[in-house]
Amino acid sequence: MSAHPELHTSDRILTLSNSISFLRVLLAAPTVLFFLNGNYPATAALMAFAYITDIADGFIARKTNTISEFGKAIDPIADKIFVAAIVVAMVTKGMVPLWFVLLVIGKDIATLIGAIILRKKIDAIPPSNYWGKAAILATIIVLFLAVIGVSGDVLVFGWVISAALLIVSLAIYVRRAVLLVS
Repeated sequence: MSAHPELHTSDRILTLSNSISFLRVLLAAPTVLFFLNGNYPATAALMAFAYITDIADGFIARKTNTISEFGKAIDPIADKIFVAAIVVAMVTKGMVPLWFVLLVIGKDIATLIGAIILRKKIDAIPPSNYWGKAAILATIIVLFLAVIGVSGDVLVFGWVISAALLIVSLAIYVRRAVLLVS
């Protein structure tokens, strides 16, 4: 048992909330295919549905008391896979600036490595925090707006807000990790 028992949850894997998170992983491929084929309405619809699954999985886990170690891992991994697939596809069509793609993927890699290290050090996975959720929401919104063809000025504002939230959330994750291992 770790020095942080408050972080431990169930070892269950097969739960409704975990299944919903896994669905988000599966949604990445058709979303990217629709996008690459120029079917932006279907892309936007799948992006919106994927975000709804992100809200639903956590809500269901809390309401049914089925928060699990697997769920704390699969939820952010599903977010990272879905968003990375979309931003990479979008940069190939010049719809997302390369610096933004590098920031999104770099932050995701850093938090994933941090989670793996924390899992080894404290034998638990800390849950996502509100700054991380705000960053993913801002990122999904700006990507959604790009897909539906919103003007460049609005997108620039969205990239900046999303980037700021990504940086703040990474800083908060790093601070929390340092406090947990000390």
